[in-house]
Order: sequence, then C-alpha cells, then structure tokens
Amino acid sequence: MKKPRHIGQKIALATAIFCALMMLPALVGFFWLWQERGLADTWTPSLLAIVAFFGCCAGVLYAMSRPQPVLPAEDPAADA
Repeated sequence: MKKPRHIGQKIALATAIFCALMMLPALVGFFWLWQERGLADTWTPSLLAIVAFFGCCAGVLYAMSRPQPVLPAEDPAADA
C-alpha cells in the first residue's frame, strides 16, 4: 500500500508529463534538421541535447512524483 500523492508530487508528475510531451517536437525537429542539414550544422546536436535534457527532466520528475510506501508500524518492544 502506498500513500497518496501530495500536492508537490502532483506538480512534479504534471511537469514530468509536460517534459515528455516537449521531447516529441524536439525529437521531430532533430530528425528534420539531421535530414536537411546533417550533423555538421550546429543546430542538430543542440536539438539532440534538448531531447536528452527533456528526457532526463521527465525521468527525474517522475521519480520524485512517485508516492512513498507506507512505513511499517513501530514495535514498542524493540525500544526497550
């Protein structure tokens, strides 16, 4: 059983989804520039870096948005 997401985790999840969606036009732009101008143009690797940035942001924000598991109950006998 997991705890429900609090507001900060919900915002992180929404931002992770936004980053994943923003990765798609950057990826399309990268492939288009790759076909039109090649890898020697400075914009092509820059767009690939943007794709990697959005992908890493989405991954980290999703990991932050996951609810934490419920801690086991404390055993009062163990404290004595």
